[in-house]
Amino acid sequence: MEFAGHPIIGAGHFLFRQLMADAPTRSNNLTVMTKAGPVPISYNPANEVVSAEVPHNIHIHKQGATASHILPVQASLAASNLQGLKETSPVVSMVKGVTYALVDLTERPDIFANILLGGSPDLDLDEGWSPSFTGVMYHRHLGSRAEGDLVTWNLSVCMIAIDLEAPACGSGGCSLGAYLALSNSQKGRHHRFYIDQGIKMGRDTQVIVDMVLDEDRKKVSTIKLAGHAAFVAEGSIFVD
Repeated sequence: MEFAGHPIIGAGHFLFRQLMADAPTRSNNLTVMTKAGPVPISYNPANEVVSAEVPHNIHIHKQGATASHILPVQASLAASNLQGLKETSPVVSMVKGVTYALVDLTERPDIFANILLGGSPDLDLDEGWSPSFTGVMYHRHLGSRAEGDLVTWNLSVCMIAIDLEAPACGSGGCSLGAYLALSNSQKGRHHRFYIDQGIKMGRDTQVIVDMVLDEDRKKVSTIKLAGHAAFVAEGSIFVD
C-alpha cells in the first residue's frame, strides 16, 4: 500500500521504545519513508503516544458506492432490511492507491454489530485514480461537540477488506475524518476524531486523527495520526 497508518504507528513504538531506548543520542523525532512520501513521526514518552504527520491527497470521487458495490462483499447486508441506510456512500481516496467506501451505520447499530468478513469492493473511481487498494469503512457517529475552535468527534468503525478486519486502520480513519471535516467545515477548521475499532476482535483500539482545513475550509491542510501500541509478538529471521 502507498500508505497504511497503523504500521507506521506500530513501527514508531518499536523504534522509539526498543531500538532507540538506550541510544546515547536518543531522539523523540524520526522520519519514516513510505510510498506516499516521508512521514515525520514523534514520540511522547509521558503518555507513550506516537504521532505521525500524514501525507495526503484527499479526493472525493464523483461516483459513490451503492448497494451494488457493497452487497457483493458484505453478506450481512444482503440478509438485512436496509431501512435507514443511505442509498449512496461517499468514496474517498487518502492518496492515490488507497481508497475507502464510507458506509454510515449510525442509524443501524444492529447491522454494525454483525458485520462479516468480506472482499474488497470494486468501486468506480475517477479517471487517473486506478488502480487502488479499496476497503469499506463501516462507521457509527457517537456524538460531536465544539470545544473553542476545536470540533471533537467520537466514532466507532469497522474496516473490512481482502477478507480481513483491521483492528486499527489509520488510512481509513484519515479518509473518514477528512470527509467529515470537509462536510462540516461550517463548524470550524480544526477537527479531532477519537475512533474506536477492533472491539469485536477483542483488540479494542483507539485511533486519534487531528484534521486542519485550509483558510477557505475547502481542502485539508494537515493530518496527524496518533495512538498507543501493544507488543503482541516477536520473532527472529535467520539468514543462511
